[in-house]
Amino acid sequence: MKVLVIPDVHLKTWIFDKAENVLKSGKADRAVCLMDMPDDWDMEFQIDRYRAIYDRAIAFAKDYPDTLWCYGNHDLSYP
Repeated sequence: MKVLVIPDVHLKTWIFDKAENVLKSGKADRAVCLMDMPDDWDMEFQIDRYRAIYDRAIAFAKDYPDTLWCYGNHDLSYP
């Protein structure tokens, strides 16, 4: 089985477009996403970017339900 590793996303919706292309082409059988969805340099007030990345990730998860999702250090707050 070939596994596509989707690296830290950091508000880049195009990463999911590339991942879809790889999966559709048959170059990988499933994906593992390392998440780190939010946070990118100087983007803390770009609310539309945050909304877009989560909407895109949800759409990807619906299309590829076998994807494994790993929380990154930017996805959860520290105690």
